[in-house]
Amino acid sequence: MRRRILATTLAFLLMGISLPAQPAGTSVLGVVTQATAAHFNASKVSVGATIYDGDRLSTESEGLLQFRGAGALLYLPGLSGVTLHGLPNGTQAQLRTGSLVFSTSKAAAMEILADEAFIRPAGDGPTVAQVTILGPKELQITARRGPLNFSYRNETEKIAEGTACRILLDSPEAAPRSFPPQGPLKAGHESRSFKIVVIVAVAWITEWAVHEALESPDRP
Repeated sequence: MRRRILATTLAFLLMGISLPAQPAGTSVLGVVTQATAAHFNASKVSVGATIYDGDRLSTESEGLLQFRGAGALLYLPGLSGVTLHGLPNGTQAQLRTGSLVFSTSKAAAMEILADEAFIRPAGDGPTVAQVTILGPKELQITARRGPLNFSYRNETEKIAEGTACRILLDSPEAAPRSFPPQGPLKAGHESRSFKIVVIVAVAWITEWAVHEALESPDRP
């Protein structure tokens, strides 16, 4: 009888004990495959760490981090930070500061969100791209391999392979239009909500991209 009373008392007491905090999300997005002077949420991150929906990754000034998700690779150089979220068939990386490089062969496997703008592969096929936050409402996007789709406030433009663009969001210089653009993207293109300036054709690629990004992210 005493044992039953003790067991019942312990059960009620345990109901009032706070459980340890769970990961930011219950969905596993991937793992960290390389890390130096890097952070996972508020802690130092190490190779092999499992990343969940809603987790934050960041690097110090001399740091770097590489993340492998479902069908995509993501690389952070120094002084960069992202928040990762799950998509039906891939990962969304919300760039908070700095820069990132991503590689994928599937259009649905990776989506970048930067200052309310979306950057996605234009289609299935090898894609390597870099996105950098230059300042408030100012981005630089480089399509190193494969074309990209850039979307902002319900407007979409294609960035051709081998092109680096500086993009001004909500630019006061952007001219109003009453019809969608026709033809390929041109230097100095303006829309209702952003301005794209083509900087230069891309000839170089990061060491990480040479070694990793051009390999299939689907390999085990």
